[in-house]
Parts: sequence; C-alpha cells; structure tokens
Amino acid sequence: MGDAPTLSMKKKFLYSIFLLIIACNSDNVVPETNVEVIPTVEETLPEVVEEETPVEEVLVPEEVFPVGSLNSFFSNGLISDRSNNIARKNPIQLIEYDQVNNRIKTNYSYLENLLVQGTNNQSWFVTQNAEASTVVEIVSVDITEGWIGLGNTYFGSLNTRIGATLEFFNPFINYEIINDRPLFSPYPTVASQENLHYIQPGGLIEKSDGTFILLTPVVFGPHAKRSIYYASSTNLEDWTFHDDLILETMTIPFAKPSGNVFSTGNPYKLDDGSLLVLLGVQQPNNNYTSAYMILDEDLNILRQPTEIMIPEWNGLDQNSFPLSITKFNNEYRLLFHRRNPSFIDREIHEIVATDLFDALNLNQSIVSSNIIHKGNSSSGYLRGKADDASYMEFNSELYLLLGGEELGSTYLTSRNREYGLAKWNGGSWDHDSRSPLLVNPVQLHKKYPAYNWAWDHMGAFVSPIIKNNTLYVFMAFGTDNPDYFISGIKVSLN
Repeated sequence: MGDAPTLSMKKKFLYSIFLLIIACNSDNVVPETNVEVIPTVEETLPEVVEEETPVEEVLVPEEVFPVGSLNSFFSNGLISDRSNNIARKNPIQLIEYDQVNNRIKTNYSYLENLLVQGTNNQSWFVTQNAEASTVVEIVSVDITEGWIGLGNTYFGSLNTRIGATLEFFNPFINYEIINDRPLFSPYPTVASQENLHYIQPGGLIEKSDGTFILLTPVVFGPHAKRSIYYASSTNLEDWTFHDDLILETMTIPFAKPSGNVFSTGNPYKLDDGSLLVLLGVQQPNNNYTSAYMILDEDLNILRQPTEIMIPEWNGLDQNSFPLSITKFNNEYRLLFHRRNPSFIDREIHEIVATDLFDALNLNQSIVSSNIIHKGNSSSGYLRGKADDASYMEFNSELYLLLGGEELGSTYLTSRNREYGLAKWNGGSWDHDSRSPLLVNPVQLHKKYPAYNWAWDHMGAFVSPIIKNNTLYVFMAFGTDNPDYFISGIKVSLN
C-alpha cells in the first residue's frame, strides 16, 4: 500500500515521455512556413530524357575452315555455344517450349548442323548439366520454323524453363569406334603372369613391311607398376596383344624399382631407320622425369633409356614427362607435360630445336620454349588438367590433337578429358573453336547399349596415324572397372 503513490508517479512520468516521443516523430513535426521560390527559366523547361538505343548483340559466326584443311573434315559434334565452344560467351538457351507437341525452340541459329548424320545414323541429343546428366533424343528439326522435336528422355529430366541452358550432342558425326568394341577380342587380363589393371596406347610404328606395331604400356594395380608391351596389326583395325615385355623400370638405373615407365607419342623415325621412343619414368621419390630410348622395328633396344638433359625436364626435384615429337620445317618440336598436384595448374610446353640430340643430351640448339596449354588460364574444355597432346601432319600443315580434362562445370565436358584440334600458323597454335571434336559417348549407351564400356572420358595418351584417307586415333575410353579399355576410333578424310 505504501508503494502506490510512487507507482502512480512513475506511470505519469512514463506517460509524459511517451507523449514527448510521439511529438518528436517526423510525422508530427509542424512544417516550417513555405517560402515561394520562383524557378528560373531553365528549370521550367521540360526535362529531356535520352532514349536508350538497344545495343545489338554482335555474334561472331561459327568458324569456317578452308577445304583441304584437317579441320574441314570435322563437324561440330558437341555444340555448347552459339559461336565458340571454347570461349563460351554465348550459351544456348531455351526460348520456347511446346509441351503438347514435345518440342523446343532455342536461340541457336545454325540448326542445319543438327541434320548432319552420325557415321551409323546415330541421333542427335539435347543434353544438360555436368557430364550430360540429362539426355533427350532429337527426332526432328524444322529449320524454317525453328522447332526441335524431342523424343525419349534417356537420362535425367529436361529443364524446360525459359532461359535454361543446353547443349546439342552427337559425337558420332566425327568418328566411329573401330569394330564397336575395345581394341582386343578377347580382351587380355594378364601380362607376365600378373593380373593387369588396364592397357593404354603408347605410340604407333609403321614397319617397312607395311604392318603396324602399337606400343602398349600395361598398368598393374592402382598405378603401382607400369611396363611396356606391344600389339600388332596388318590393317590398323584388327589387333593382337603380345604378352612380350619390352621395358620395365627394374632395368632403368634412374627409375623407381617396380615403378612406372610408359611410352608417349608416336616413335620418331631417325635417318638410319631406328626409332626414338619418348618415355615417362617414375623416379625413386615418385616424381616423373623425361627420357627416351631407341628401338629397331623389331623392338630390340638399341639404346637403353636415357634421361633428357634439358634442366626444366630433368631431375628429382621436378615432375614431368614428354608427350610427342616431330620434325617440321627442318626444326624438331617436342611437347612436355608439367605435372602438379593441383590439376588446374598442370601445363603443356613446347620446345623447338635445330639439332635433336644436342637438345636431348646437351641442352643445346634450343630455339624456343613456350607454354602452349595451362589449365588455369584456359577456358572451355581446356580449363582443367592439361596432360596430353600429339602432333599430326596433314597436307604439309602441322596440327595438334590436344586433350583437356575440364574441372567441374555445368557442361557435358565437366570432369571429362576430351580432344580438340589446333593448327600451327607459323607463330602460334590456333585452336579450332568448335573443340572438343573428339568426345566420348557419355550417357548415350542408354540409347545405344553397344557403347556401355565407353561412357567415361577419353585418355591414356593418343596415338594418331593418317592412312588410306582415314585418321586413326588409338586411345582409351574410361569406365569404372577397369579404369580404361584401349580402343581405336577412325575419322574419314574423304
């Protein structure tokens, strides 16, 4: 009872404060008396609003290549962009969806490209997302009206939202898989009485009698050991694997015992008919170094494995191996792969020299040394692991088959190694903007079960040869088990 007056006083005090707050609210402030301000003549003129002129998008047309160039025999088999698959500045987007008739329109202008047939009449597909996690068959293309008719969905679910991005895919317009199976039948599972993990190509030799040898490094276990064997063929299509060991690390003084040695690129034929074979050799500290050996065409070793003595590509403290060798315009050209624990920081370098053995053995006569592919400064399918390239000569022009294993992305090539084409222009390498041109069939085995062994990325070092108006490329298709199946593909040059 004695506290009641105090509470009453407190209430009155709080009430006063509340009134004061309300009075000070901006909505209750009495405005100052308005003083009329007469505007100047300039201020009374109507405001001129400049109309924005719409800026038309400048879209560079798809690249066209001269007749007779190697590029001209390839088509755009993975259309990821409206203009340039490598730059990827103009993605293909869905602009209209007709659910009733199951058809779409996109902002892609060159629909006639979707009429190019696969080598065995395989279909085109719409794909979306990383590694083609959505695959929908294309059944019709109306170039006049722009409608693309869709058929079965073989994987995932098509995002039909207006603005959704997509790609058009048909790898078989550029190649066919030799015999529609891995290279050997039956496929070997044992070499030197050991269970093998997988076989890879390691360079192609055309012998003087017109037959062919394919060096085949064999991997045992999870890359614990790798040794070099070979296969033979009379026609580049039917191959026999030979369980005959050519080289292992136990016989290489600078190698890790029971480690990895492999050949890369096609052997280079020397003036005396012998063959220089590039080697990657695992060292005792597990880093790789660059080396070579010399064989005769019967695969006898004439010169034992020898380290390449160019400092950047030699020694325990670096990690690299060679990829390819050729002679063009009286200069020797060599490609090297710089390894790095970070895939994005791997590189491919090119060295040009005037004397081959002065360069390899003495680090002399080298004209130039340049990085030609670095993952972290590249775009498109090249933005990732840079670890394979091979020279090819066609109609007196020099080309590269260039592999890139892209980092994770929203494109089909995400985490997949695929191959594009580059041409030497006399001062630098010009990439075919449609690249990659050789792409594995990914999820298309859901439509074509014959390719259920070829769904993962390409790799294992390509070995190309041009014979009988055909480009043969020996490589491997990845699977889960084993990692790869050695395979061959062919591209018609007619």
